[in-house]
Amino acid sequence: MRQKPKTSLSSLQRKRLFRITAGVAFVAVLWLLFAPEKGLVHLNIKSRQLAQLETESKILVQENSDMTRDIERLQSDKEYLEQVAREEHGMLKSNEMVFDFNKKKDKKKIK
Repeated sequence: MRQKPKTSLSSLQRKRLFRITAGVAFVAVLWLLFAPEKGLVHLNIKSRQLAQLETESKILVQENSDMTRDIERLQSDKEYLEQVAREEHGMLKSNEMVFDFNKKKDKKKIK
């Protein structure tokens, strides 16, 4: 068997080969950036969402800790229980009366 001698590419063939190679490389880069569920843009969005969720999680853990402390205090501290009942729920003792001096009554002028 005889092999054909290798010939160099013509300038037109080289241009076409370069354009095809550049086009394939460009599509590959676009795929790396924008691939659904795998691209760098998707990764960036997910990392921002993760940071936001971690922040929310820290806030919720702190609120849960505060509520647990309040529950324990309500169960064990009678004075705190009375304070919460009065301030947040407007409860009174049996011998107390409330006088609200903040409300303004419309007084008619008598002539």
